[in-house]
Amino acid sequence: MADIVIDCSLIGKLSFNGNIKSERVDSSAVVSMNNNNAICILAKNPKSGKVKGGLESCVGNKQAALLARALLLDVISASLKVAHTDVYIAHWPPQAKSDFEDIIYLFTIEEKNQRLSERADEITLIPQNGKNTIERVVNVSQTIFESGTKRVLFVCSDNPLLDPLILKAAFELLKTNRAVLGPTFDGGFYLLGLDGHYPELVDKIDWKPGNVYRQIKERLETKGMAWQELELSYDIDRPEELKQLCNDLSTLRLAGRDDVGCHTEKCIVNLKK
Repeated sequence: MADIVIDCSLIGKLSFNGNIKSERVDSSAVVSMNNNNAICILAKNPKSGKVKGGLESCVGNKQAALLARALLLDVISASLKVAHTDVYIAHWPPQAKSDFEDIIYLFTIEEKNQRLSERADEITLIPQNGKNTIERVVNVSQTIFESGTKRVLFVCSDNPLLDPLILKAAFELLKTNRAVLGPTFDGGFYLLGLDGHYPELVDKIDWKPGNVYRQIKERLETKGMAWQELELSYDIDRPEELKQLCNDLSTLRLAGRDDVGCHTEKCIVNLKK
């Protein structure tokens, strides 16, 4: 396989016209396998004009939406690689279910790993209901744990380099800890793992960049809950993080790692054409 090197200097010139309309997966017919472990992807509908402002200012509204969708596809891919684990997408807004059904269908088409493509019909869509982010996360957590799940990893949808080995390690740590946290450079988190429904961990926290991780960490320590920290990573919110992603993708390919970030890499290459 030829090495792929992405020229980050072209990021500001991206342009691509792409839409998908297809048959939709009937997620209402999907039944959870009720495994002990579950991964819940917290996802916002990647619509033009609704993506994080930093990316839209860098590549434009439509291109940012395409990129956000590709980031989500890579997180789906990583999640499906973890065996004996239920996978949920908690979507915002609640009425965006049909759009996420389209995204799952797109994944079945574009995912090169046939086993993962076939597993996509196991994904359960659940709405994020609530007046604010805290309420929505608490409600999603309650829904999943009430189904009988023992351990849940809440992951963000904008970390395309999420490694399945990290997810597996987080589940192992939750066997002897109450929580696992994966911090990001901007003070947030890319992963929050819990062994139960603990709404008090996020109740009334300031859900803004730079504050979330610190506040959850303080809550865990105040309550004397055993927890572990995962390696530091980043999500894709700003132009500098997008540039870092391009560099990291090139480094991974040179090192022979072609199993992560594939959907995002393809999107970036197409956007630059």
